[in-house]
Amino acid sequence: MPPSRAHRTGAGRSRGVSAALIVALWGAALVANSACAPRGGAATFPAKGSQPARHGVIRAHGHHFEFADGTPFIALGENRINVYDRTWNYAQLSAPDYVKYMAENGMTVLRVFIVTDMEDEEHGGRPPPGCLEPRLGEFDEEVAQQFDAIFRAAERHGVYVVLVAFALGFSEDDPWKSWDDNPYAAVRGGPAKTRYDFFSNPEAKRWAANRLRYLARRYGGSTHLMAIDLLNEPEWDGAIPEVLWIPWAEEMARIWRKADPSGHLVTAGSVGLHWNIEGDERAWYASSENDLVQWHLYGKETYEVHALSQELNRRVRETWQYGKPVLIGEFAWGGEPKPAYDHTHVGIWTAIFSGAWPLAHSAPPFNVDSDELMTPERARHFRALRRFLASLPPMDPEPPVVRDGVTVYALRGEEVAALWLLAAEDRYGEQIAGVRVDLGNLRPGCWRITWIDDLTGQPLTTAEAEVHGAQTLIDAPPFARHLAAKLTRCGDTTVR
Repeated sequence: MPPSRAHRTGAGRSRGVSAALIVALWGAALVANSACAPRGGAATFPAKGSQPARHGVIRAHGHHFEFADGTPFIALGENRINVYDRTWNYAQLSAPDYVKYMAENGMTVLRVFIVTDMEDEEHGGRPPPGCLEPRLGEFDEEVAQQFDAIFRAAERHGVYVVLVAFALGFSEDDPWKSWDDNPYAAVRGGPAKTRYDFFSNPEAKRWAANRLRYLARRYGGSTHLMAIDLLNEPEWDGAIPEVLWIPWAEEMARIWRKADPSGHLVTAGSVGLHWNIEGDERAWYASSENDLVQWHLYGKETYEVHALSQELNRRVRETWQYGKPVLIGEFAWGGEPKPAYDHTHVGIWTAIFSGAWPLAHSAPPFNVDSDELMTPERARHFRALRRFLASLPPMDPEPPVVRDGVTVYALRGEEVAALWLLAAEDRYGEQIAGVRVDLGNLRPGCWRITWIDDLTGQPLTTAEAEVHGAQTLIDAPPFARHLAAKLTRCGDTTVR
């Protein structure tokens, strides 16, 4: 989220489910562990369910994701930061219903915040929704049960959670994410005199580790925790230098791994190489403590869809060298034209065809630079892309090629390939005919090309072509804006 956001908090806290229901749903008794609650009463944690998910936890495999049993995983979804606050959700859906709504629209990943700012000035100074630790070392069981409900819904509907452990609470001049309202701050009785001390003070780090251990005990048994995201946008929340937060993140990652029973992925939600304070993220991207590269993209420079597509592809190539999955943890433009939502469409298709995994930000329209509700008209683009990808194996991207003004993105495997065409800016929206695509990079032999409407996922036309290792041109059907294709060996029926 951009640094200049002027947000409000939600209308209040909803009640969580009962401990008895947690026992029934997780299939195990609650256990108490006073070491995780050094102030106040003992915390309780749902134990690992007795019926583990069939595929196991998600792992990184090169630039791709896969389950523990080797099944590929398509990461596609939303940065719905406070899904527990229904006033921010499309149609004011409850968190479980919203997770179901995501799944119905082909999404597989939800990124959600644990809020660190503990005072909601707009609602009487009480802790805002999602504030799990309103006082140092004390975890709010009612809030924890709201997160429990999110995980149960995720397990029910096949959605995987990126859980941000520390978000919103390091800025000096923003009441929505204020350091003065951070329970780790000295003004609130914490050990850190400044926001910078949070990342270096041994006592502050001990308490931060305590929060991570709490999360590992509570959610480390869930196969639907995709990743623990240690910190959200330190560059835009407090202007925290990379030389401070990266060593902190590496230390916290080691602590998490010792506490996590299942070996979930670890990441940090930094803004990216285009916005740095002191140093940059390259050391973190390369670190063995970091499992995936993550960056975010907002700004007027990428409102226009061709600029967006070019910049997304450039940034993926810039961060490809680390040999890890590239997660675009946030991107959006609140001013994109409706009901087409073409900025969202071009963003998620470009990301996939560049080799990255996109999460679109969604929120009520507080800030035109970033906030856009996930309406059905917007969500349908995820459903069409998921349908397109469902039968394809993991493939790596080819460099995009521009031919007759049309940008051709490609994913290529040994026996399968995919194309996505983006029309030139000066003819964007017009019906374009006569576009030819070169298949010369494919293995020699007979290939079947199925052209697909990328807005609906419906097949358009099918043709066959003989590739001889040299230039092999095929005609694309007429299209406006963009078009997709699947390419398989003639006679192959495994890809639909």
